Amino acid sequence: MAILLPWASRRTGRVLAGLAAVIALSIALYTAISQVDSVLQLYDGLWMLAGAAVALAICVPLVWSRPRDRAIAVLAVATVIGSWAPLVALAIRAKVPILARLKGAVFFSSADVVGVALPVGVVCLYLAVKEYRT
Repeated sequence: MAILLPWASRRTGRVLAGLAAVIALSIALYTAISQVDSVLQLYDGLWMLAGAAVALAICVPLVWSRPRDRAIAVLAVATVIGSWAPLVALAIRAKVPILARLKGAVFFSSADVVGVALPVGVVCLYLAVKEYRT
């Protein structure tokens, strides 16, 4: 396989992926915490973080020894599903239309920022931590 960037080593790529992961996960964490509204009892960002953490806790042991392409895809999908699932469950529990609940989470809690930053951060973290074997 030809090296696309001959001046960049694997170590440099891992460091850059780790830096990208720290930035993306920091954005998700900051947004989730800063958009908490205790008066209206809106904790959507925190629910998204908790759901993604549970999904990853289930998923990571299953994909750690798998090929990198499949593992990245599974981690990204699991993070997206895990982050939005608590909001869907809360909508069903409150008997509110799901789309209205998700639109409210995007409007009031910036759930769209958290929902994008989490999968990007998780995939970058995987690339930074997992050693690629040729």
